[in-house]
Amino acid sequence: MLSEESSVFVVGSLMLIAWLLAIAVLWYLGRPWDQWVIMGFTELILGRGVAIAKAVEMGMHPGLIIFLATYVDAVTVFLFYPVLVLAYRNLVEGRPVDKRMKGIIESAEKNVTRFAKYKIIGIFIFVWLPFFMTGVVVGAVLGYLLGLKTWTNMVTVVSGTMGAAICWLYTYDYLYGRLAQIHSQIPAIFTTVLIAALIAYRLWLEARKRQNQARKNPAKPDADIHGR
Repeated sequence: MLSEESSVFVVGSLMLIAWLLAIAVLWYLGRPWDQWVIMGFTELILGRGVAIAKAVEMGMHPGLIIFLATYVDAVTVFLFYPVLVLAYRNLVEGRPVDKRMKGIIESAEKNVTRFAKYKIIGIFIFVWLPFFMTGVVVGAVLGYLLGLKTWTNMVTVVSGTMGAAICWLYTYDYLYGRLAQIHSQIPAIFTTVLIAALIAYRLWLEARKRQNQARKNPAKPDADIHGR
């Protein structure tokens, strides 16, 4: 018998395969497969909000945008959740854990007290919130720490990301409609600026993390190295 975490990973793997097959079929039929790829990678790298902004700017159908945004997040959480649960158990047992996984776990742990009272509703809101520190992966780990059953946790997280996708879609649809009235190229410029700003923000965060790590673990002076 597969554990619940293993079954989640299997479902995620099958969904990823289905995604790749769908893109291959679209390519074979001469349909706009590249939009699926662009939106998928944008969501993985820069997040749901930017991916939906790009999809709206490309003129994708609203229903397809909501479906793809939810699907990509679902695949992501189904694949990473079991790995992070295993990492958390290793962390509790004192075994070494990758720094990135440890950071995600610590991010979820910071919110346990805040959302403990609300459980399912709290996880839904956490995933739905359009902030950098929230999201499906951290939300799923938070659900695990709050004691939610595995598939209840997955359904809650996917529902939260679908709700967020709907909100993002109609926000951008309204905004881009207004901007297009000024000039037809403004939505594309806005999307480019948004992506550039987010990339710059991520790079700044990484640089800040490195500086903090350097302060916590200063390099030993040459005198110590040579034993003087």
